[in-house]
Formats: sequence, C-alpha cells, structure tokens
Amino acid sequence: MNTRVYLRNFLLMPRKNKATLADFESPEIVENTLYLDQIGLSDLNPRRYFDPVKIQELADSFQEHEMLTSITVRPVKGKDYPYELVAGERRYRAAKLLGLSTIEVKVRDLSDRASLAIAIEENSNREDLNPIEETSAILKLICLDTQLEKDDVTSLLYKMVKGRDVPTDFQEQVELTFASLKNLSLSTFVKDRLRILKLPEAILSAIERGSLDYTKGILIARIKDETFRDSLLQEAIEQNLSHAEIKVQVSEIQGKKQYDLKDLPTDELVSNVKQTYSKLSRKKELWHNPKNRRKIELLLKNLNQLLEA
Repeated sequence: MNTRVYLRNFLLMPRKNKATLADFESPEIVENTLYLDQIGLSDLNPRRYFDPVKIQELADSFQEHEMLTSITVRPVKGKDYPYELVAGERRYRAAKLLGLSTIEVKVRDLSDRASLAIAIEENSNREDLNPIEETSAILKLICLDTQLEKDDVTSLLYKMVKGRDVPTDFQEQVELTFASLKNLSLSTFVKDRLRILKLPEAILSAIERGSLDYTKGILIARIKDETFRDSLLQEAIEQNLSHAEIKVQVSEIQGKKQYDLKDLPTDELVSNVKQTYSKLSRKKELWHNPKNRRKIELLLKNLNQLLEA
C-alpha cells in the first residue's frame, strides 16, 4: 500500500475509546458448570505449544488433590459450540485427558480484544507463554487496538522506536497498550522480540519447546550456513551452553573461510574430505577433550543424516 494513502486512511479511520485492560473486564461473572463438548478452543489464545508431560502432570495432580480450578469462557454465536475458551486451556486439556465430562467455568461476555488481553495477562502471570507466543500475541493485540494489519503495525513500531514521525493516534494507542502490559517495554519488544519471529524454523521450534532461551537463538541465527547453525543449535541444547560460550563459537564459525561447494570440483572435494579425515586421525589430543569430542560426534551425526537422506 502507498504510504501516503495508508496514513490518510489511518487518520480518517473511526476510533474506539481508548481504555486500559481493567476497562475490558466483564461487569458480570457467572459461575457455572459446563460440559466440555460445549466449549471450543479460540484462535485468539496466545499459547500454541502445550508440553504433553506438563499436561499429564497437571491431570495427575488434579486426580490426587481434586483441585482443578475453573476456566474462563465467553458465549459465542455462529459456531459449533455455544462457549469459547478464554483462559485455562491447560486445565481444559487436563480435564479431557482425565475423561471428565464437565468442568467449572466463569462465563464472561467479552470482545475479541478483551479475550486476547486477558489471555495474555493470565499467561504472563503464570509465566506460561514462551517468547514467540507472547510476541505474536502482543502484535495481534496491537493490531486489534489500532485496526491495522500486522505488516503496517510492525513498520510503524520500528519508526516509533527510531524516533520517526508516526500518526499521533497510533502512537498514543500503542503507548496505552504497553502501559496495560506492564512487564514489557515498547523498546524491548521492538528491538529484541520482533526479530524472534524471523528466526530459522529449527531455532523457533527449540524456543517454543522451552529447550533454548530466545537470546541464545538470536545469537545462533547469525550463522548463515545451515549445517553449522544446526550443529551449534544441537550442541547448545544438549550441553546447555551459556550465552558467552555460544558467542565464542559463533565468532569462530563466522571467522572460518566458507567455500561455495557448488563451485568446488568433485575430485577436489573428495580429496579435501580424505585430508581432513587423515588430520583428524592424527590429532589424538582432540579425542581426549570432551568438548572437542562432542563437536566431532555432532558433525559425524550430521554427515550420517546427509548420507541417509
């Protein structure tokens, strides 16, 4: 979209009254018991990854103590179910795992924006969201608040942080959104969090599973060569490498001369492989260093996977 046309449309767009999260609280909360098949899952839920082990632990805990707390739902129309889950999907999944037919609920009449905001708040308080889920959810929240598409929101956020001019209404609404979040600043979100969504798939998956801190993932992503990157990713997870250790290895890999194997003659490539194997066989000290030995094992594993592909 042409920038001038976009800004004109934004400024002419009808605005909702600005409000904090508290203003979206339903004036009435109805305690009730519903059948599980009356409740559908929401696309607005920030959580996308559910650790099956933790769901099982929650189910076991409930079975032992009979203390599965209520979940929050909202009434919906035009769907295959009369209620939609707002908060408490882990408890919902645990109840289904146990084969329960009903569950205690709090019914609240909530908008899409309110549902998403409450889900973010609850998960943040419980520290349930991984950084990818939280970043995606906050971005979606800003889209709802400003009535803009994700790409437009992202572009304007970068401009805000760089001190460039953006529509006043947009800036005020974004500042209000982050004021309601409390635990994350706009600057941190834009400079650190948004780039998480652009990380390679293998790194994103590791962060979602909770196997890798997102700051380590950003470091590893600096390596452009996929083989070296995946090897370091695996080592970082299995050996729980520190941020400093990863940084050293990234520097070492980036400092190596990278060959374009497509331009390397096959005979020469075969010769280089043989020379490398010969050197490796003679370097006995490498085999006695646990860290170096682990690197060799990872490289061999990658080679074997390549051969089996």
